[in-house]
Formats: sequence, C-alpha cells, structure tokens
Amino acid sequence: MVGTCFGTQAINAQVPLVSPLRDNDLQAQLPSSGQQLQLRNVQVNADGFVLQINGSPQMRTSRVANPDRIILDLQATEVSPYIHNSVVPINRYGVRQIRVAQFQKYPAITRLVFDLDSTSPVNWQSSYDQTRGLLLLRPVGLSVTEKNTSSLPVTSSSGSNNSLPTTINGLSFNGYGQLVIDASRAITYRSSLDLANNTYSLTIPATRISSQLRRPVLGANSPIEQIRLTQVGDAVVVSVKMISGWQISESVRTNPQAIALQLTSVGQVNAGIPPNTRSQVQPNYGNVTSGRQLVVIDPGHGGPDVGATRNGVYEKDIVLAMSKQLGRILQQMGYSVMYTRTEDIDLDLEPRVQMAENARASAFVSVHVNSLDASSSQVNGVETYHAPSASLGKNLAELVHQQIIASTGANDRGVRSARFYVITKTSMPAILVETGFITNPSEASRLVDSNYQGRMAVAIAQGIDQFLKSYRR
Repeated sequence: MVGTCFGTQAINAQVPLVSPLRDNDLQAQLPSSGQQLQLRNVQVNADGFVLQINGSPQMRTSRVANPDRIILDLQATEVSPYIHNSVVPINRYGVRQIRVAQFQKYPAITRLVFDLDSTSPVNWQSSYDQTRGLLLLRPVGLSVTEKNTSSLPVTSSSGSNNSLPTTINGLSFNGYGQLVIDASRAITYRSSLDLANNTYSLTIPATRISSQLRRPVLGANSPIEQIRLTQVGDAVVVSVKMISGWQISESVRTNPQAIALQLTSVGQVNAGIPPNTRSQVQPNYGNVTSGRQLVVIDPGHGGPDVGATRNGVYEKDIVLAMSKQLGRILQQMGYSVMYTRTEDIDLDLEPRVQMAENARASAFVSVHVNSLDASSSQVNGVETYHAPSASLGKNLAELVHQQIIASTGANDRGVRSARFYVITKTSMPAILVETGFITNPSEASRLVDSNYQGRMAVAIAQGIDQFLKSYRR
C-alpha cells in the first residue's frame, strides 16, 4: 500500500478542506515504468471514494471558492471514454458530486472536480492498492483497515460484475427544458426519427423497464403528445411523439446513467442535433435551421450563486427575467434561441460555453447586473464587454451598447474589453452586458421593473439583429 495525504509541500502534510482558498499539491508515487495511466471508474463507498486506475499518479489539487469545490488533476493520466464528461452523484462526506473529464490530452491530465457543500470533512487521505489497481480517497478520522481497503468493491466499466439487470428507472423534466431518461447504471443507445409522425425513438440495449418506473405528468400545454416505453427482447425502446411545431434533439451527455433530450420549438435550436438529421442542417455563420441564425442567451449566476444583491433582491432573478424577454423578442424577429438556463439552477461557467460551442451559435450574449460597495452607491450605468482583440465581439458590443443607451437613457459607462470566461472561451462573437448597478437605489428600482427589463431586452435584441444582418455570410 502506498499512502499519501492532501498536502502543501511535504507528502505527509494534510490540507483542511474547510480552510480559505489556497493552492496545494498532492504528491503520490509515480509508476516506475513511467507508463501512461488510465482512469477507468470512479465510485463512492462506505470508506470514501474509489478510483480504478492502473497505477498511482502524481496529483495536483486546488481549492476554489464560490461555488466551493476542489479540483484534483491526475498527471500523465487518460480518462476512459466510458466516463469522460460524466457526473458521479455523491451526497456524502460533504461532496455533492464529482465531475470527471479529460482536461488535457498532451501531456494527458484527467481532472476530477469535487463540488462541495457546507459539511465538507476537514481532511482527506489517499492510498493506492497496487494489487487491485485502486486509488482510495478517504476522509481522515474514519477507521479504515488495510483489509477493508483491499476489499473495496469496484464495478468494472462493463458492469459485468453485477448480476442485477440495468433498469430504466424514470423519465422527468429538468430546468433546461429537457426530458431526462434515468437508468440504474451507465447505458448506451441508438436513435431514430420518424419525420412523418414527429416521433423520436431511442433503443437502449441490455436494459429492463423498472417495475417502479417514474413518468412525468404531461399537461394540457405540453409539447409532448405521448411517451411510450416498450420492452423488445433485452432492449428498452423509448418513443416520444411531439406535437406539431416542436422537435427533439440530443444534448451533450454529462452523466453516463442518463440521456437528456432537448425539447425545442420551431423558433429554437439546441446544443445537440440527432445524428440522422445533421446532414439537413446547413451552417450559415452559426447553427442555422430553416435559415434561422442561433443566439445563445446566458442569464448569469443561478441557484446558490445569487450574484449581486441588495435588500433581498438577487441579480440571478433580474437577469433570468430579462433574458427570457430577450429570447422571446429575438424569436419574433425570426432568430433561433437557446438559453443556458431557464430556471433558478446552479450552472458552472464551462457548461455555458460548451452549450454555445456544441450548438455552433451565431452569437453569445451573457446578461448580468453590476454592483459596487456601499460607499459607491452613486455609481450607475451600463457597461458592455467583449474579449480582448475580438474584433467581431467588439462590433457586436458596440451595436448592442448603442441601442441600450438610446432606448433606456441609462448612463453610458462605455464598451470595454475583459477576460470574462464566457466571452474569452467562446469561438463565436460574444458579449457580456452589465445592465445596471443594483447597488444604486434609483437604478435598482428600474432593474426590477418588468417594463424597464422589456426596454432593455428590446434594445439588446435590436443590437444583435443589426450585427447579425451586417455580418451574415
């Protein structure tokens, strides 16, 4: 057994996970042969977290705040395609979930992001079982004998060690306007689309329908006409029939145990396009369906990340309401629209960018509310940002900003460049609009007014429209 602790410089030093934000190194013994390692599985059990990996990697870890998370990078390690971009639900040891992805290919780095809650344990310790190829991360203080460690159960990626069948446990709607199919274990599938009947079907092999299957309630205004699950041999076929004017497309998978299907109106396009219909989509400076250019609208913050706040009013609520108005206006103008969120949910920055990239959007617009400390409450006005050296982003920002100032009469604080993640990591023209200061009493009263939000939304939409018509190729 090779053992280490989360530490700073010395291998045996421990890192308190409830300490202030700081960077730390977690060193472990590298394989003597220097071979490329592969992370094959991540699981939780009664002792901690179990990583199935063919060697003990060198590790680096850092603590990041707001939202609170730990980033663990496994050096010289590839992630199995089976678990790349997966999310492992935890809800134990102060960890809500673990996100797994290939952070870098050359040299290979596998990244695990531990999303924490307020009950995070003080210390963690790692130990590697060379016989079984298991790396155990356990909270310090739990009594874990070496015998227990060597007998940790780990399911292989094929799932063949478990005699219980994989089951389809339920279908539900999430805050992204998606229908989610949940299974008891990782699943694969193939899809087909019946255009004549507007029915989308998934065939999920090696699965059974759970006897306690959960179904969503389809209301009178639901875009789904019917959902049918059928057991065909050892496979489950899920058929979803949409009403006229609506369609289904596949979203990027972040959880191998779930399939998320995006429901979109004829005025919307989403991040995933069914494989058998991709040839029908002709790009025109972005992802365009039936000649429509796609605009991704990003309401800032969400969930526990409330953003700027004053007197119990949260930025996340203002920008969500404003963004929905903006989306409706753009659709009326004939554009396709995708939102990064439509509900009050927690969403990191990287998924927002990835949605726009996967959708091949024509433009990306992030909506925010500004703030300063109490001593600067007199400051007010609108700022519009683009990424440094982004000429198209600057043009978009200038057109949108001009429309906002002319329409709202807000104080003009100018068009600026900044390295905000969502506008520097997007490949399409992207801007971030600070629509006003919530810390200015007069401006705050306008920002919470739906009529003023509407005027702001119209102005942003007009600027976007000017840009896309001017630069359409």
